[in-house]
Amino acid sequence: MNPHYLWLADAMQLLTFFVVGPVLAIAIAYAGWKGKPESFDTRRYAIVCVASGVTAVLLFAFGKWLNADVRTPQYFLQLACVLLSGLLFGVYMGCGFPVLLGIWRWHKPTRLANDPRER
Repeated sequence: MNPHYLWLADAMQLLTFFVVGPVLAIAIAYAGWKGKPESFDTRRYAIVCVASGVTAVLLFAFGKWLNADVRTPQYFLQLACVLLSGLLFGVYMGCGFPVLLGIWRWHKPTRLANDPRER
């Protein structure tokens, strides 16, 4: 890989972490708010949230540990790990919102006094 094309890898990383990841998080959070996947409850969102968060951290740490030179083929593995960790971090953020929403709905003081759903 020619070092003159490093700006392309940097742009892909920035777009993944600051555009694609948050858009993915917003889309998942919106679907969780609307209850679109009816088979998903708060517990499944929590499992996906923890799994994607741990995987994202491990992939990012592996990519940082690899510390490959741009002229080696290992650089593409490092780039793939960082990009995938950015996407998984977006999934983590998106699945975290329905979990927090479920906790907020479960918490007793946040409920209305005359809520017909409590009966």
